[in-house]
Amino acid sequence: MRILIVDDNPDDRLLVCRELDALFPDADVVEPCNLAELDEALEADALDLVVTDLDIAWTNGGAVLSAVKARYPRCPVVMFTGTGDEMIAVELMKAGLDDYVVKSSRQLPRLRASLKMAVEIGRSRVALSDREAELVAMVAHRDTIVRELHHRVKNNLQTMIGLVNYRGRQVDAATRAHFDEITGRLQALGAVQTRLYAFGALDRIDFCIALSDVAQSLAEIYDHARVVRAFDGPLNLEIDRAMPLALLCYEAILNAMKHAWPDSAHGNLTITVRTSGAHPEIGIEDDGIGFDTGVSIKGLGTRLMRSLAEEARVNVETVSTPGKGTAVLLRFA
Repeated sequence: MRILIVDDNPDDRLLVCRELDALFPDADVVEPCNLAELDEALEADALDLVVTDLDIAWTNGGAVLSAVKARYPRCPVVMFTGTGDEMIAVELMKAGLDDYVVKSSRQLPRLRASLKMAVEIGRSRVALSDREAELVAMVAHRDTIVRELHHRVKNNLQTMIGLVNYRGRQVDAATRAHFDEITGRLQALGAVQTRLYAFGALDRIDFCIALSDVAQSLAEIYDHARVVRAFDGPLNLEIDRAMPLALLCYEAILNAMKHAWPDSAHGNLTITVRTSGAHPEIGIEDDGIGFDTGVSIKGLGTRLMRSLAEEARVNVETVSTPGKGTAVLLRFA
């Protein structure tokens, strides 16, 4: 241990040394006698404890406290003084002083207890600070790995999309349509991954932005529909919920694009996101031909949407009237 005693009274320094020797017999105790020696002691090596007076002929306890904390923020400082008052003590404690002991023979037991406690607190600060630095490094390392993972997943999705598109150009038109739908689903996942990587949170995204990407990609393929977006604010979702929800929205938008306007008739598709209520809602509404909801539809898309809705924890309600369009409402459970 390295301990610094700052006091211009040799008798008082001796009292402090006796208490320190009883507590820490192997400690290296430094007793500067002027400002130059104090600066030299502070620059020499780290300190484990500082004991200082308040009124010193060549400096003052407040300046000593500031100088110590500036160089060694975790070093405990105890003031042993016969001057000052409660107001001064409070101000010094606010500045980082660990304890304030009045010079008196009756206070020597308290001084010993104070010195022991200050050293223990100082060691706890060091241990806590080291642990905190370790945790910060671990979190930074984790974030780096997660970012790299998301980046690789995004790149792999792009590679898969390219391969599916390449293969789709080698088959007939009917089979190519199925390949295009697979590509669209991969693009929906890719939209979430891309926005996740850009969002910075690594475990959440603003789903409104990803939903816009999904709608835009389909609008470029089925250019007979005009997409109108009406979002009342960001919709921040966990990644494990955003992924199936993106696929679910893709299926709902795809169904509208394919079936709402026969013979590529032009129409409007309105996508709304309402976040103001207790449970957010996503609406996908077209002004197409509609259908009779009393007729059971058992296609792959219907089964897929039911499964995705369960995974995304949303309730799906479909309202349609022949000749008046279809509305799909996704209500968050």
